[in-house]
Amino acid sequence: MPTTPIGAAPYPAGPDSDNVPADLMELAVWASTRVVMRFADAAARDAALTAPEAGMVAWLATPGSLTIRTASAWRTIWSSLTWTDIALGSSYTAYGTTPQAALDGGNFIVLRGGVQRSTPSTQIAGNSVIGTIPSSFGTPLSGDYPVATQWLDQVNGRLYVASGSREITYIGQNTAWFSLNGVRIPLA
Repeated sequence: MPTTPIGAAPYPAGPDSDNVPADLMELAVWASTRVVMRFADAAARDAALTAPEAGMVAWLATPGSLTIRTASAWRTIWSSLTWTDIALGSSYTAYGTTPQAALDGGNFIVLRGGVQRSTPSTQIAGNSVIGTIPSSFGTPLSGDYPVATQWLDQVNGRLYVASGSREITYIGQNTAWFSLNGVRIPLA
């Protein structure tokens, strides 16, 4: 059966035998692997697609993510976020929104919320370990990540995240609070 020049869709030609059901089946199989396929989860996808090809796209109802097949593996393009509270040290509490972390696309840990001292009149000192990223997210890439602080024109704050311990350390001048919103930490 010949195929179209763009997309290689199969179609019956003059010399082919007349078999409408078989022709439609071949076209349907071709089309179903070139649209967003839907599966209950990754196990159902992997069971149905025993020989996946690069470029296939699949929606997984659980956990609610869009995946694409590369030459060698399925990668998450987008996933709904499930937020988990960050374990803060006993001297710290939430400032506004509870400090939380989520795994974004299987490639980044994203943070949100704010942190202040448990005694609000006391400032957060530079080089203070304020909490820990949950171990369920994997190993974060060790490094510095900028954060917003109480006085942006006077305080240049950042977080240092340690890979092994997953500890979050505030680095910078003393401040009453800082925000975790917008911090994206790649996985190691």
